[in-house]
Amino acid sequence: MAKSKQRERFEALVRGHARVMSAAIRRVCGRRHRSLVPDVQQEVYLALWKRLESGKEIAYPTSYLYRVALTTALAVVRRLETEVPMLAEDDDPALGQEPPAGAGELPRAERRAVLRQVLERLEPAEARALRAYLAGFSHTEVARLYGWSESVARHRIYRTLERLRTEARGTRGDEDEKRTASRG
Repeated sequence: MAKSKQRERFEALVRGHARVMSAAIRRVCGRRHRSLVPDVQQEVYLALWKRLESGKEIAYPTSYLYRVALTTALAVVRRLETEVPMLAEDDDPALGQEPPAGAGELPRAERRAVLRQVLERLEPAEARALRAYLAGFSHTEVARLYGWSESVARHRIYRTLERLRTEARGTRGDEDEKRTASRG
């Protein structure tokens, strides 16, 4: 199909079926993911364009576009709900939060260093759980994100928080010993 004819066909399909596509997308996205609607529409348009470009005929455009809109929206929402935000170390909200119990007098730079050290020594699953929890995810959300049971997520988070507290106490204890030694 020539590019100009392809473009005309594309525009006609989009104009003629915009309501059907929007209804399918809004149905999946709902209020919770309302902001995704324009992104999903773009992905549907891209799928339609690729289909036209391949030269394959669309026998029933209304049902085809509805199905593409529905499956695309589902894929985007699922991807969003299973993604874990990848945080750069400096953007990690956990590094700027209040210290865990027992890390009272540590300056922020030392708290950040202790947290980085603990995260480096943790098992990958524990580090992911701790980062997600400190980024604001609940135990239930962490469990759902990684496909764990809630008790596994809670256990991993608790264990890593305890380890963080222990390390922080040890660092503070080292500082107290240095101060005591310098006074004596």
